[in-house]
Amino acid sequence: MPKNRCFQGIWASPWVFIFAATGSAVGLGNLWKFPYMMGENGGGAFLFVYILCLLLVGLPVLIAEVALGRTVRSNPIDTVNDLSERHIIAKGWVALPWLAGLVGFLIFSFYSVIAGWCLSYFKRAITGEFDAINLPKSQFIFDEMLAKPEEMAIWNSVFLALVILAVGQSVTRGLAKLVKLLLPVLIILLITLSFYSLQVGDVAQTIDFLFGWKWSDITFDVVLAAVGHAFFSLSIGMGAMFAYGAYMSKHMSIARACSIVVGLDLLVALLAGLIIFPLVFAYDLNVASGPSLTFVSLPIVFGAIQGGQLLGGLFFTLMIIAALTSAISMLELFVAWLHERFAMDRFKAAIISTTAAWFLGLAVILSFNDWSDFKILGMTLFELLDSLTSLVMLPISAIVLTLLVAWFIPQNVWQKELITRNAKHFSWWYVTLKYISLPAMLLIAVTGWLGA
Repeated sequence: MPKNRCFQGIWASPWVFIFAATGSAVGLGNLWKFPYMMGENGGGAFLFVYILCLLLVGLPVLIAEVALGRTVRSNPIDTVNDLSERHIIAKGWVALPWLAGLVGFLIFSFYSVIAGWCLSYFKRAITGEFDAINLPKSQFIFDEMLAKPEEMAIWNSVFLALVILAVGQSVTRGLAKLVKLLLPVLIILLITLSFYSLQVGDVAQTIDFLFGWKWSDITFDVVLAAVGHAFFSLSIGMGAMFAYGAYMSKHMSIARACSIVVGLDLLVALLAGLIIFPLVFAYDLNVASGPSLTFVSLPIVFGAIQGGQLLGGLFFTLMIIAALTSAISMLELFVAWLHERFAMDRFKAAIISTTAAWFLGLAVILSFNDWSDFKILGMTLFELLDSLTSLVMLPISAIVLTLLVAWFIPQNVWQKELITRNAKHFSWWYVTLKYISLPAMLLIAVTGWLGA
């Protein structure tokens, strides 16, 4: 066991872990990114490939990450150090948790900026700013917000303060209570809003868009987008599930828990689609409008329908809750390491981590306005961080993790009830991880980088 470790206990039950892990997975990736990526990548074709990616890549790698976190019951950095000191793996593997932590930190730096937009739009929605607006007016509101770095910095700071309050709590007590409250509220609101949207929106066109597809619709770009989003959505490769696995009881079935997490993650993404697309089609808006789908297209709908002020407020409440539950996990790796290795108070560790993210987030904010002309490889800082993490760093981190678990740690380590007591489940996981997930990730990553 790592030295100087401040053990924080274990999750009280499998469902607490499932709630926490689902809270990590369910975020803006589901409510903001998934709908616009479907819109940009052919609807049903993207969904079909995405589901395959979840089953054949996302779930096996998620199980591997959680299992690795549970081996030593410590933060990811000390876990890999411990395995190295016991001569189970080479010392060089310690780079893995640092890479995963860096990925999570970089994503958090721009993720919190988008979360700040959600806070701003929640205020705009409940104060009636969207009433009877048209597309030019909605675009003007969005552009005006992006042009004001001070406003975005304030909302970003508010969100980071919420994250500090959440992450500063004990994981297995304070955070457990928070996710047990927020996740059910999130799902209830999603179901309620989806029923409403289906009643007032275009159901037929939505169903055809979500589930109708042809083989010719599946291109390499669609596959690459689906794999990248599977990593992003499940928080794979950023150390979050690695850290949460450390608090998982040895008596819990990792395979069963992770399967439920993947199922809930997909359910939330589909519910988000059932909220957004019926309204978009009913008002003849551009389904392929990209990242602005949520912040430009939907306010037009909220401003046009009866009860839109309440509906808009509820929708952006969903976004804020989802953003918060995911952001908590992105910082957990470094917060847990600072707390366990240096006996640092979790609030202090959270403040240090979020302060560093605030400074990088400020640069991201400026990339939308004052620094918009400054580009690296033809991209603004926001675009660069998004592409770098989703298409390069997350796949690399997931590939390295899979290599470690499937090829470098002895199989008997995982057979000692670490994954599941069911031999068939273990065989499915191990064979899929080793011979399907890893080759698929390598093939898609390499061809994607060569074609970029």
